[in-house]
Amino acid sequence: MAQNFKKAVQNALLMPRKKQYEKDYIRLLKEYEDQSLAVFNYVSSKEVEEETAKVVERLSMETLVKNLKNHVVYDESRFYIIYDPTFGILRKESERLIYEYLLDNPYAVLIYGDEDYFALSADFKEEELYKARRAFRYYKPVFSPETLASFDYINAFAIEGSFLNDLLASTEMLSASIYYTGMMYELTVEACAKLRADRREDLICHIPAVLVSKGIEIDTDEKEISESFETGALLYPEYQKIIPALSDDKYAAIRKKAKEKLKLIPVETDITVSVIIPSKDNPDMLTSLIGKLNLAGLKKIEVIIVDNGSSEENKAKVEAFLEKCDFEYKYIYAVEEFNYSKMNNVGAKVARGEVLLLLNDDIEAEGYEWIRTMASYATNKGVGCVGCKLLYPDGKIQHVGISAGIDGPAHKFMGEEDSVKAGAGDNLVNKNVLAVTGACLAVRKELYDRVGGLYEELKVGYNDVDLCMNLYENGYRNVLLNDIKLIHHESVSRGVDAKNKVKSERLSYEKAILKNRHPSLMIVDPYEGGSADFKLKFEKEKEDLSINASGKFESRKSNDEEGWVYFSFEKFEVKITEDEHKILVVKGYAVVPGIDNMRFDFDVILQKDGKQFVILTERSLRPDLAGRFNGSENTELCGIDLRVSVDNLEEGNYRIYMYAKDHGNVREIITDTFLNIDI
Repeated sequence: MAQNFKKAVQNALLMPRKKQYEKDYIRLLKEYEDQSLAVFNYVSSKEVEEETAKVVERLSMETLVKNLKNHVVYDESRFYIIYDPTFGILRKESERLIYEYLLDNPYAVLIYGDEDYFALSADFKEEELYKARRAFRYYKPVFSPETLASFDYINAFAIEGSFLNDLLASTEMLSASIYYTGMMYELTVEACAKLRADRREDLICHIPAVLVSKGIEIDTDEKEISESFETGALLYPEYQKIIPALSDDKYAAIRKKAKEKLKLIPVETDITVSVIIPSKDNPDMLTSLIGKLNLAGLKKIEVIIVDNGSSEENKAKVEAFLEKCDFEYKYIYAVEEFNYSKMNNVGAKVARGEVLLLLNDDIEAEGYEWIRTMASYATNKGVGCVGCKLLYPDGKIQHVGISAGIDGPAHKFMGEEDSVKAGAGDNLVNKNVLAVTGACLAVRKELYDRVGGLYEELKVGYNDVDLCMNLYENGYRNVLLNDIKLIHHESVSRGVDAKNKVKSERLSYEKAILKNRHPSLMIVDPYEGGSADFKLKFEKEKEDLSINASGKFESRKSNDEEGWVYFSFEKFEVKITEDEHKILVVKGYAVVPGIDNMRFDFDVILQKDGKQFVILTERSLRPDLAGRFNGSENTELCGIDLRVSVDNLEEGNYRIYMYAKDHGNVREIITDTFLNIDI
């Protein structure tokens, strides 16, 4: 009864905010529609259309097949956007986006962009697309061979005419006289495989802009759709069915062919592996883990245990267990402080395996075939680190890849149910990711040694991410194998860092080290999107430096130690106007995960020498955020678009914080961005 009363009071307090939110949404949506219409009018103008048509034109798959019959040869100096109308609407501005992208990237051969999904009524007309409400945006990764072999994440793409002619001349699949299901996917695979074979993989480019839109019909009218402020939640089940069609057996043959064409099938299958397990005072789990691997009699797999100071009793238990084992092992014991990086590096120095498998002692696994599979995949050309799916004992997701970006490394979909598809099949398909967890990570010893192993200044956290980032920056791709599934009792021996103040501060310190070592990857994760959208020339020329926000000196404090603000800045810089005024320009967004964001006000805090300069924000429309964050409602107005005078701030270096105030329960959250700006 008390809970119901509390909720009723909270809803009553939030009612005025909900009404204001709806008013703001309608006003900002109208402004957004006007901007979209401006883009439409720009690309539709005769001068722009004629200029664009000289370089780029659209080519449907149906027309492509018809042209094959007539042996049509394409203009080598032009680009053709190949698309399948049944998979979505190629947006009006797509040709112009490709045209202007080529001005800055003249060597590109194949270009693909993002997709978005709209809530539409059954009587929707294509020309109304610019007024439809976006439900989701699929942010696509940089070229990802393993992901492409799992599903056609690329879909529509622009391709150079000369390369298209060469491709069609050498591709047997296009001898077909009719268009068949999966033909678009197969053509994409053939094109990417040929560029890889020609060592021109770097000419496969992703443009951060939407090229294709897809409508999701729901049984209601347009008025109801436009007035619904939970469109993302409403459409999520339908979205899950559409992107991607992972379970369709009709694509199985193409997926198999993709692995062969893209050369993703491991050549080496019988290689030596060194399993390195750091451990201290956890003999029961350690011995259980090793025992269940069933390594008896194997000569190609050795186990290296690095113990940094178990008690004599626990040390004796481990030694007694190992004496009975019929496989190669090494037990390295030294009383030292816990340093996960150093412990693995010590193990790597004495390892004889061609591949190292870093493995936590709190993992549950059956048999050893999965070790061979991961190790074999790690020997593939161009592959860096290989990880697998890890679940909590209750079956929920612990690890299906790690994403980076401005908010710092985070496990994707941690705590979500594994029984349903997460995101774009992130828990179902083998795919490329920026990083995998060191709890179970395979990597060639030669690569591990080349980049210096795990960075020992990162004693506990982010050392695995740092290793993966090092390899990515050296031209290798990291792979998640979701078809291998293990159980992880995360941090059983070490405890949970976020719930211990000292450990939490240490984690923040290590995150700062990671940001310093990999600044660009800590701004944009190349596999997750998040970079600023590619803007057309006329949009770039409309930079507005007029002041639209204000700031004041006051003190803000957090009363919620566990809450945090997810944020991303596309722009955070000081501009000098013609009359020499300093204007701070901030563009991005802020979201509190897992809750209705209508409840929150967000502010930006600049702090120097203990003094806080608080910049008051107003809601800004970001349709691309709709449905992007699981469990977070009403994120469309979580955009940040500030232009504020900082003439009255003394010069110096300021730390940037994000502040959120919850009007539902008077909660205040402050999140350190670990970013600084010079004023």
